[in-house]
Amino acid sequence: MKVLMVGLATFEEMAGGSARYLSGLRDALTAAGHEVHVRTASSVVGSPGYVEAGFWGQTRRALARFLIHAPRCAWAVVRLRPDVVNSHYSLDGAAAVAIARVLRRRVVVNFQGPWAREALSTGRRGRWPLSTWLRHALEGWVYRRAAACIVLSRGFGEMLVTDYGVRPERIRVIPPGFDPGCYRLDVTPSEARRRLGLPDVPTALSVRRLVPRMGLDLAIRAVAQVPPDLVARYVIAGTGPERQPLEELAAELGVADRLSFPGRVPDADLPLLYKAADLSIVPTRELEGFGYVALESLAAGTPVIATRTGGLVDLLEGLEPRWLTAAEPEALAEAIRGLAQGRSGAPDREACSAYARQFDWRHIAPRVTAVLAGKEERS
Repeated sequence: MKVLMVGLATFEEMAGGSARYLSGLRDALTAAGHEVHVRTASSVVGSPGYVEAGFWGQTRRALARFLIHAPRCAWAVVRLRPDVVNSHYSLDGAAAVAIARVLRRRVVVNFQGPWAREALSTGRRGRWPLSTWLRHALEGWVYRRAAACIVLSRGFGEMLVTDYGVRPERIRVIPPGFDPGCYRLDVTPSEARRRLGLPDVPTALSVRRLVPRMGLDLAIRAVAQVPPDLVARYVIAGTGPERQPLEELAAELGVADRLSFPGRVPDADLPLLYKAADLSIVPTRELEGFGYVALESLAAGTPVIATRTGGLVDLLEGLEPRWLTAAEPEALAEAIRGLAQGRSGAPDREACSAYARQFDWRHIAPRVTAVLAGKEERS
């Protein structure tokens, strides 16, 4: 099967769950013998992370994608004549989808989040309602023209129906895949902390972009309610505009000495960082398609306390429902205390790791391949 994948970026080009998914699927399909071609906006948008701020930065980026990247994607459909066009981002996939429809090529969309709503959730783009309307309209146009839409969780499947008018029979719920092998390190948490230069004390971890929807302020407020003998160090790894407000909140709550912000941690070091933690906190407020960071933490054997949001419910309910909480500091704090105190019956590190292995790309990729080829039954 010849596949043309069109998206924002691969994981080599940008951090984040959507980029990780695109790269992982590309590699899994290639390993299975399929011919895979990838076109991303990284060739025309030079800023790592795609974070241009302000009207002119956004305008320059949009023009580059409309006037350069979109025609390239459309031409790729004409030149390659793929069996299926697989779009991973509406703006970058729209032109390819349009040409694919003209040439009667199958179109499959991977819906990993509502572009317009995610832009609003950054807290910086609500001043441009016309931009938000145009984003939403373009999304809906792309999704409704797909033969099938792959979503990572039930919540996002419902969103496609209610917010974008996609017919339910076109939706396939398939969780993401990943490579669990690199997360199985034969070291203790204490040894992992020593290697990373962290103090050997009870440690909580969040690997997140520092933006409002990730709810890291909720987690800091929760940690402030947990005694230091249960969580003595809270590591928040990631970058984003909320770092200063989060640091100020920690100081206001008197827990600044318990927090550290190492910035973006290289991908190669993430397995060791997960291993160094006694628990991970994923306090997302909204729009969580699945939660790769939660899956990666489990693969390293580290349990996860998470809010009952989006795909986090799909992921954790099958392992330990008590690790899911309301998006409130008090609820998070109670769950953290229960886990740190060794609540009876909770899965241990080996159980966490074993549970995560069911999401190996070897198990997930055949299901996605069947959708791409149009040879599956509806999920």
